[in-house]
Amino acid sequence: MVTIQKKIYKQRKTRPNMPGFRKKEGKKGQAFKNRDSRFLKYAFISGILLVILFSLSVILNIIFSENTEILQLISILQNVFTIVFVFYFFYGFFILGKKYDRFLKIISVLLLFLLLGYYVLSIFSPYFFSKNLMLKLDEKAESIGFDSATEFFDYLNANPTESQKYSEFIVQEMIPLILPMLILIFSYLLIAFTLFILFGVGLIKIGKEIKYARVAGILGIVGICTALLLIGIFLLLISYVFMIIILFKESKVK
Repeated sequence: MVTIQKKIYKQRKTRPNMPGFRKKEGKKGQAFKNRDSRFLKYAFISGILLVILFSLSVILNIIFSENTEILQLISILQNVFTIVFVFYFFYGFFILGKKYDRFLKIISVLLLFLLLGYYVLSIFSPYFFSKNLMLKLDEKAESIGFDSATEFFDYLNANPTESQKYSEFIVQEMIPLILPMLILIFSYLLIAFTLFILFGVGLIKIGKEIKYARVAGILGIVGICTALLLIGIFLLLISYVFMIIILFKESKVK
């Protein structure tokens, strides 16, 4: 009997202090919560800065509308800053997805990669893809007596009746060059359209947990489906405002 009691005493003595472990785990979990809260604050600020950046770029484009070099510099700077702000903005929803619903987490990552990829390409495409395409189009236009493709298309816009005269040339020479870019653009738009709808669904799914999430999701889906109409743009802007509010409110949750 004494031997059994000694064994029990040794087991208790060597057993880890469980409350201590729980305390450590609690501190670690709290550190993650604090970090998530900090990133949600960055996401909220980035959402505000995106609006300021867009408004500022519109104003600067109007002021320097006749200065091509400055406009190119503005475009590059806008895209660089947009990459940073878009990353933090959608990373905020990645955190919310991690916290409330895995579906939103996955869609946020896919949407983030898509948007970042677009802005990276928009920075470098003038120096590679678009520039190469314009050179080829210029060569085709020069072959029929125009100085550039821009001059050729301007001529057709000013003289619609002449389009029939050049229709065979456009179909055989111009369209094969432009078609790959058009396919790429429409493919991107289709993927973006699908992901934005799924992103709205993700917001709706966390609507029970987060105030305004359901409203933001519904407005986002309706807005993206009617984006070609003025009402669609208006609904997307309202949805965006609700998303900023969501990020702000969630950054305050401890």
